[in-house]
Amino acid sequence: MSDHEKSELEQNLTARNTWVRVIYMLLFGFIFWLGSVVLTVVVVLQFLHMLIAGKGNDNLLQFGRQLGIYYRQIIDFLCYCDEYQPFPFGAWPKAESGQSKTTGTTSTKKKTAKKKAGK
Repeated sequence: MSDHEKSELEQNLTARNTWVRVIYMLLFGFIFWLGSVVLTVVVVLQFLHMLIAGKGNDNLLQFGRQLGIYYRQIIDFLCYCDEYQPFPFGAWPKAESGQSKTTGTTSTKKKTAKKKAGK
């Protein structure tokens, strides 16, 4: 290892930003785990609502979409894909009604229904 590489390694190991980020990463890892518990509760409540009312609860649907976006933000931060720090340091994600949780676009089923209605 050259002196330049040793110096660069030393700088990386002593950089304050690196160690602050690892604290954030541990926090978001815990939040991700805690979110799994919340997700389980949402799934159970949505299932019970479906059994009783015969349809999904709109508030739970919306929250589920937001939780999916939030999970994506956490994963992006943890994997160094993004420097954006999700909630509680950033804004809680917003999801439009009828928006796909993965692409942010309106679902194909709804687009097809709109096309048929327009004919």
